[in-house]
Amino acid sequence: MMHQTSPELPSLDPGITLLETDKRMTGSLQSLVLDQLFLDDGSALWIDAYGNGTTHPLTRITPSMRVLDRIHIARAFTPWQHQSLVQDLAGEITDETTIAVLPAVDWFYRSEDLPRGDDERMLSTVAKRIDELAERFEIPVLLTLQTDDTLTAPIHDIADQTVRCEQTQFGPRFAGEEYETLVYPLENGLVQTTLAYWKRILANRHPAMVDADVSPEVSANGAY
Repeated sequence: MMHQTSPELPSLDPGITLLETDKRMTGSLQSLVLDQLFLDDGSALWIDAYGNGTTHPLTRITPSMRVLDRIHIARAFTPWQHQSLVQDLAGEITDETTIAVLPAVDWFYRSEDLPRGDDERMLSTVAKRIDELAERFEIPVLLTLQTDDTLTAPIHDIADQTVRCEQTQFGPRFAGEEYETLVYPLENGLVQTTLAYWKRILANRHPAMVDADVSPEVSANGAY
């Protein structure tokens, strides 16, 4: 039997949120971004790394294709390009910007092409720019890390809050310092957090935004 309680996702307040997930989770980052866009009519500015902003997961998760037009993704191919995009991000933010997204923000700075010591220096500069951006603009800035180690200490230092999403046998558990949100859509059953699963969560949270050909009770394509 399907549990009918409306599922919850963490709210993203203005400032820097660091999202931590275990390796079994797929789609939680994209779901939080889409959720924010469904709550607001603005747009998302996304500086991609490690393929987090590819079309496949976003189109599989969203219950409305129209919202994808409001996600503007810039892709770097080197650490220098990534640093430049972060530097220029403030100039791209307008009154219509709802959220800035920088997944795997440390990814490029682990390149073997970087001279010794440049990894820490460049990532520290990126962290400083992100911190300045968050102070200047009252929008949520959502970050993730590819690897959590001593290199990423500057990212932890600038985070206003850390939200962890971990898998449980009943569904994902989001937890922060002052709250805990649970998404348990099934009673007495296991849940696989596939892309179809997140689509169902978003469709039930935002039924007015669902495209005409997608039901809020959309099939999970065998995930349940």
